Amino acid sequence: MTRADEGAVAVFQERFAQIMVESGMPRMASRVYAALLVTDSGKLSAAELAERLGVGASAISGAVKYLVQVRLVERGREPGTRHDFCRIHEHTWSHFVSQSDPVLVRVQDGADEGVALLGLDSPAGQRMDETRRFFAFLREEIKQSMAKWRRLQMAERESDQTVSTILPR
Repeated sequence: MTRADEGAVAVFQERFAQIMVESGMPRMASRVYAALLVTDSGKLSAAELAERLGVGASAISGAVKYLVQVRLVERGREPGTRHDFCRIHEHTWSHFVSQSDPVLVRVQDGADEGVALLGLDSPAGQRMDETRRFFAFLREEIKQSMAKWRRLQMAERESDQTVSTILPR
């Protein structure tokens, strides 16, 4: 990669991090995640992340802790060394979405309890019912979408065609 390319990648990395911030991810976690995404290996040490982002080790540590908790990245260690690294989960977004079901179930169950308590004859009960029905719908759609995604990935592997050429942009 040329120096100009590295500069363009750094600008893109920060722009992508900002997209993640605007989507609700904490700023430093967004910057760490974007740095890992644009690295060919998908993994960097804490020292490499700190250097790349121009921040201290404590900022990296907090960001990595958050990213591990939400299962977007994992910590690892190079075999035979004491060098730890942070790496993007394989299939990170499909994994992330697949793991959302327990949260959706809790909201759906909570709304169901609200419907039972408030009754469908009240405006509050009707709002809770809409919430319950929406989360039930969302769970089913996610389940179907994940199955479709797995089928697309399998078709991609079998045909040497990328999903981006199969799906509309």
